Amino acid sequence: MKRTFRLSEGRAGAARDANDEIRFHLEMRTQEFIEQGMSPEDARRAAAAAFGDVDAIASEVRTLRTGLDKARRRSYWLRGLVMDVSFALRTLRKNPGFTAAAIATLTLGIGATTAVFTVVNGVLLRPLPYGHPESLGMVWLAPGGAQGPGGQLPLTSGFFLDLKAQVSPLAGVAAFRSWPYTVASDGPAEQVSGARVTPQFFDVLGMKPSIGNVFTEQEATPGGPHVVLISHAYWERRFGGSRSVLGQRVTLSGEPFTIVGVMPPGFAFPRGAELPGGFQFGEHTDLWTPLAFNPGDERNYGTMNLAGIGRLKPGMTHQRASADLTATLHAWLAKVSPQSKIDYRVVSLQEQAGGQVRRSLVVLMGAVAFVLLIACANVTNLLIARTGARAREFAVRAALGAGRARIARQLVTENVILALVGTGLGLLASVWGVRAMLALVPGAMPRADDVAVDARVIAMALGVALTAGLAFGIATAYQVRWPSIAATLQTAATRATGGVRRRLGRRVLVVAEIALSLVLLIGAAELTLSFLRLQRVEPGFTSGHALTAAVQMPLARGFDPAADGPRWREFFAQLMERLNTSPGIVVAGAVSSMPLTGADESSQVSVVGRPPLPPGQGLATQYNITAGRYFGAMGIKLLAGRAFDGRDAGAGAPVIVVNREFVHRYFADSSALGAQLNTGFEFTKGPPRTIVGVVDNVLQTSLDAAPGPQVYVPQEQMSYPGLTVVMRTSGDPAVAVEPLRAAVKALNGDAAVAQVRTLDDVLERSLARQRFSTTILAAFAAAALALAMVGLYGVIALHVGQRRREIGVRMALGARAADVLRLLVGEGVRITLVAIALGIAGALATGRALATMLYGATTGEAGVFVAAAVVVGAVSLAATWLPARRATRVDPTVTLRTE
Repeated sequence: MKRTFRLSEGRAGAARDANDEIRFHLEMRTQEFIEQGMSPEDARRAAAAAFGDVDAIASEVRTLRTGLDKARRRSYWLRGLVMDVSFALRTLRKNPGFTAAAIATLTLGIGATTAVFTVVNGVLLRPLPYGHPESLGMVWLAPGGAQGPGGQLPLTSGFFLDLKAQVSPLAGVAAFRSWPYTVASDGPAEQVSGARVTPQFFDVLGMKPSIGNVFTEQEATPGGPHVVLISHAYWERRFGGSRSVLGQRVTLSGEPFTIVGVMPPGFAFPRGAELPGGFQFGEHTDLWTPLAFNPGDERNYGTMNLAGIGRLKPGMTHQRASADLTATLHAWLAKVSPQSKIDYRVVSLQEQAGGQVRRSLVVLMGAVAFVLLIACANVTNLLIARTGARAREFAVRAALGAGRARIARQLVTENVILALVGTGLGLLASVWGVRAMLALVPGAMPRADDVAVDARVIAMALGVALTAGLAFGIATAYQVRWPSIAATLQTAATRATGGVRRRLGRRVLVVAEIALSLVLLIGAAELTLSFLRLQRVEPGFTSGHALTAAVQMPLARGFDPAADGPRWREFFAQLMERLNTSPGIVVAGAVSSMPLTGADESSQVSVVGRPPLPPGQGLATQYNITAGRYFGAMGIKLLAGRAFDGRDAGAGAPVIVVNREFVHRYFADSSALGAQLNTGFEFTKGPPRTIVGVVDNVLQTSLDAAPGPQVYVPQEQMSYPGLTVVMRTSGDPAVAVEPLRAAVKALNGDAAVAQVRTLDDVLERSLARQRFSTTILAAFAAAALALAMVGLYGVIALHVGQRRREIGVRMALGARAADVLRLLVGEGVRITLVAIALGIAGALATGRALATMLYGATTGEAGVFVAAAVVVGAVSLAATWLPARRATRVDPTVTLRTE
């Protein structure tokens, strides 16, 4: 170690050297005094007196010597490092083929790893961009004991106000809800994502405006001043970043609002992908206005339309906060509604934001780790082969005085440089890779704004580079044998064959590569089959030749169906009439919650004539408000009765249409036509609704979720300000865009048209996350298989090269080319069979991680395993056959003469 890294003996050596130096000077001076006639004793005393304070001088000399030693060691170390780096660069430059292959392999492995880790870091690891995010939590209602997304129900205004008033484990709590605004401009009105929030919202999040102030309690009262906070992005986009924006008036949904602040860059909470789809938040929130409660809201425990967020008190955990809040709630329910079974759940904001994609990202991180291991194994095989070819170089250096450790240090330096170059290129490739990954899930990846290459990502990449470089260096240094220098120099010109242990090591690496690639291939195949099964699921509608667009009426004053309902009803009735008579549009309709978007509204109903059910235990169902000829526009099959028509307008009798699952679950598949339902979702209490039709099931949330009970009511009887219009066309759906915009502008210039997309696109977006996992894992599997086959080809080619003389002898003695081919291919087949066995075992062991990501089947399907094994076997056979075939075409006479 001392010789390798030029370590001196430190302080002890410096002290010994200083004492020796002082002793030398004292002895020389003593000898001078003795020569002048002094006795030895007198001479020593005189010399000591003339020299001065020996201890002080010794201390000063030791300090000086220690400093010089440190400077010399530092200089030696730097000089040696420069020499090692310079020699390594010359060596790599002289072997461009090897260098390019190694760097390309490392770039692929490290680039893929860095890209996936960048996404994982941004979504799961990076702290949320709020003040002390670890103490933030979303507050939900949940059916008693329910877990998972189904156990996250919105708050009502009554529950929220109770939370705010009681002593709780929360230091602060706020409520918010989606509220889209329309902004008039020279062209069509623009819809801007907004949220209504209580004044405590920003304090709970620990955020302050970069300009201006947050809302006051006075501004959050019914009839209070119209004020708005805007996002930094909207400020720059709409107002050019002018600081004079404070106090300016902006017209939102037809009413003036005063801008009181601009939020800091990057703040856009709530972000839609991080919260349940039913809230219908946009990808980013650009406007915040005060959320006010009127006296009636204090007693509203039925309308669940608020999201709650709280900050924990110091020392409090999310689990304990859930338990404390639930205990208080149960004590209150025992007095007012003993039959109700409701809990509170406080979910950490970090988990809320990324929990729904955690398993998928962890699986992808494991998959890319396999790719990295395969890449490193490939490079290790390349390095081991190259080390064997450098035997003469190492022997010459040893003959000139280089020790084993010195050669090992040079090899480590070369490989660290190789790994660092691969990491640098991998980081550049990862930037493109991250963009490609996020493009697969447009708007559906939580915390996409937080995904970026930061210090943690760079540290991870450098850590991988240094670890790989050291591992490569150790592996290659271990291959350097230290036989007789003379013998090595004499035989170095002959082709190196390598020992049994070296050949075994290379085979083990290739077996590991093929086994890991088989595990990835099986996982990718299972995900692909699951994705294909999802694509074959019937969504309950026909997607071709249809265009959809969200149309939002102005909602500045608040949601007031009693006052504004007639205006909403007239607008959508006229819009449907215009669209249904427009050229190119075959049929048009509209709905309050578009299928497969995750948006849904749920409530409870009861059947007239049946025994009343306890509060909170009614017949649960999703409900939708429709306009125009919605069922025809969507291609939803009418199974019984009729759809809505002109009879349901004006003073027509209240009617309702139910789906097949509703009839199956609540009417035991008997006829439901003519039955009457009391609904719990009416804006104003009215008479029971009569079931006039039954339609087929439509998947509302996702393709992999079972259809639930669903009911539909006509907007002529229950008006709603925001509907998604569906227009079925005879040709290209794009022809419906202009008629829609023109009709909306003519009827109400402040109404906005947004989210224009085909129904095919809606269907495709619903598969975005499954497509993301499947595509990425399939790409990793393909890369892994390619790397493994390159490794197998290299091992067999090297094996053939090492046995050239043996092959020549065999063929000279009469062996046929087919016999030699069989001999060499057998080596690759044995490696492949061992790898396939290990790969199948590994796939079975890791299958549980994929289980929750599959639809319609479980892991471990025999057909998938057999097909993947056949693919790996066939590709491996090709990789083995090519170098073996080349060996049989060699002239044995020439081979024996040259060997």
